[in-house]
Amino acid sequence: MVRDMGKFVKVACLFLCFLVLTGCGAGVPDTIEAPTILVEKKGRITLWQVGEFSRDDYILSELQTFAQEETARFNLSRGVDGAVTLESVEMQEDSSLAVVKYQFDGWESCTRFCGEVFFFGTVKEAVRQGFSAGVALTGVKDGAQVPESQLAQWTDRSLVVTDMKANIYCSGTVTHVSSGAVLNKDGSVDTSGVEGLVYILLK
Repeated sequence: MVRDMGKFVKVACLFLCFLVLTGCGAGVPDTIEAPTILVEKKGRITLWQVGEFSRDDYILSELQTFAQEETARFNLSRGVDGAVTLESVEMQEDSSLAVVKYQFDGWESCTRFCGEVFFFGTVKEAVRQGFSAGVALTGVKDGAQVPESQLAQWTDRSLVVTDMKANIYCSGTVTHVSSGAVLNKDGSVDTSGVEGLVYILLK
């Protein structure tokens, strides 16, 4: 991940490193302890990056300064002041975890900033972006598999396609996921155990 905690490690050795990141639609928990992503209905994306941070060896303000500089450089390169916004840099209470919260104006900015795939749009738009419409999906309610040809028939349904490893919360209701994705009890989709792309179909 180009802009993730791994980058922080390289630049400042601040992290031991790991990535941030259904019926989606359930609220994001108040306490974030794992990589988390929230996808809003109109496409705005919030990302919580999470990593180990030693209070004894490093100063949180250094991480905040680095994140602010990275955000400013990215916005300058995109020519859009609000392509990405740094929302907060905080330590979890009674924990060694630091959480960096970003907000993106859309999936394109998220993908470019993170250096990983994160698409959100209709199935039709996904195909135009080069993603396959021939993917085997499983219903989250009954566990029934649908033919690989079925996704192409749902042209106007919303779809998330990503290779980011995170708990993903969505504004719509998840009806189907691709192999390996796990529906959490709170309605988010856990993609941490999947190698390659995950497809999340919304209603």
